[in-house]
Amino acid sequence: MKIFHILVLFLSLISAAHANYNHIKLAIFDDPRPDPSCNENSQQFVNSYLSGINTAITVASEMGFSITEREFFHQNNLTSIIQQATNAKLWNPDIIIGLSTSNDFLMSKAFFGDQVILSISATDSAIVNLPTGFYSLGIPDTQAVKTIIKFISNHYPNSNLFITSAAESKESVDFGDLLAQSFKKQFKTKSVIERKFLSDDMNNLDISKFMAGYQKNDVIVIMSIGYDSAIELMNKISANLRPIKPIFITSTDNWGNNLSPKNMNGNYDVYRIDTLSGGEDTKDYKLFLDNYKKIYHAMPKDKISFVTYQAVMSFVDALKKYPHEGISSSTKQNLLNSYLLALKYNPNWYRPPYYMVYKIENKNEIFYEKIH
Repeated sequence: MKIFHILVLFLSLISAAHANYNHIKLAIFDDPRPDPSCNENSQQFVNSYLSGINTAITVASEMGFSITEREFFHQNNLTSIIQQATNAKLWNPDIIIGLSTSNDFLMSKAFFGDQVILSISATDSAIVNLPTGFYSLGIPDTQAVKTIIKFISNHYPNSNLFITSAAESKESVDFGDLLAQSFKKQFKTKSVIERKFLSDDMNNLDISKFMAGYQKNDVIVIMSIGYDSAIELMNKISANLRPIKPIFITSTDNWGNNLSPKNMNGNYDVYRIDTLSGGEDTKDYKLFLDNYKKIYHAMPKDKISFVTYQAVMSFVDALKKYPHEGISSSTKQNLLNSYLLALKYNPNWYRPPYYMVYKIENKNEIFYEKIH
């Protein structure tokens, strides 16, 4: 009889551990604006951001995982970031996702640790130095730089490079520097000019001085903190260079749809190399779309919904494929162990499978090509 009671107790402990393992506290820590310098459509992006999370929670529930989610959205300033990071830690979540900018993600190691911390889109090459458990679903800048150089080589083989970077963004500056170094190394006879600007001071920018050294047919790379400010700068440069028709490339994220966020004023060619989305032809996207339409009875309005959906599904899928259960292990620890196993087998776990290139015409993003 004593052995029977011990066995019942043991099975109860396993059952309790498994039940706890299947209930996950998810914290969303982010500034849900694609361009902090512009507040246009901010509520729409919040709704789209959270609708992707909600869709993933529904799919996870059908897989046997219960997720309780809480948002800790912050403003684009240190005081707000610290306050919301403190609030998030007090809630004691099992996993934290969001941290869409490299600046936030790199800073987050001062606040979080010893668990899975997921960025939906950070790309700075320095993130490889973050502690164990920190991972970004964004394609690293080292790969994006190679892709941009490949695109330029294929379509504008005789062009030099003119790089513009938002000075207040570490991610933009680091990307610009890395692109310049890589381009110079690969094309020793070509010139590279780098310029930095402040997004908040763009209206006072002396464009003539800023564009000094530009030559016709140079490819101008725009590294801004958001899509809105990227187009704003393109418009200013285009007006200054008239009647020359400049060529622009940007890898700025588009959280929205196939409409550019601002009107293109001027005559120029612009390509956006997307490192955020991609995968709309996959089974993952079909599952997302089917469930999204069941919940909202409509098509997704913005691309960010699939991005946040994938972030949640990345840890749900890790738990399913690489379970690591134990009586003494917490859900937080199980999540970390499973995610690290997933990354061991696939270092690019849940990252976009390829780059999408769009050409922007008449305020519409037109698909141009895929780059693998």
